[in-house]
Amino acid sequence: MQEHKLLRDHVLALLCALLFPLLLSNGAFAQTGTSSVRGTVVDPQGSAVAGVTVTLTSTETNAVRTQTTGESGAYAFELIPPGDYRLEAEATGFKKALVTDVRARRQIDGGERAA
Repeated sequence: MQEHKLLRDHVLALLCALLFPLLLSNGAFAQTGTSSVRGTVVDPQGSAVAGVTVTLTSTETNAVRTQTTGESGAYAFELIPPGDYRLEAEATGFKKALVTDVRARRQIDGGERAA
């Protein structure tokens, strides 16, 4: 029972760590027509998790980009087309985490966001 609770806590922490940065994802300048999705994967104690495979998939085109977090637990998908995505994270000792409805927006003049 204790193992199940620890696993559940790890999955919850991983999902929370992935969701928060996505809500704050920044767009790039309008001239480029691109955006970015960035974040940091942390464990339940708030420590960075290295070696997490993070996959970003466009729900419109099924284009896939994959990265592995470094020692800081950070990932960044730069120069991606604005649009809707899903994000998956996998690491040894953690259940696969999935975040759907990720929207990458581009910035326009004055920092406003355009869909």
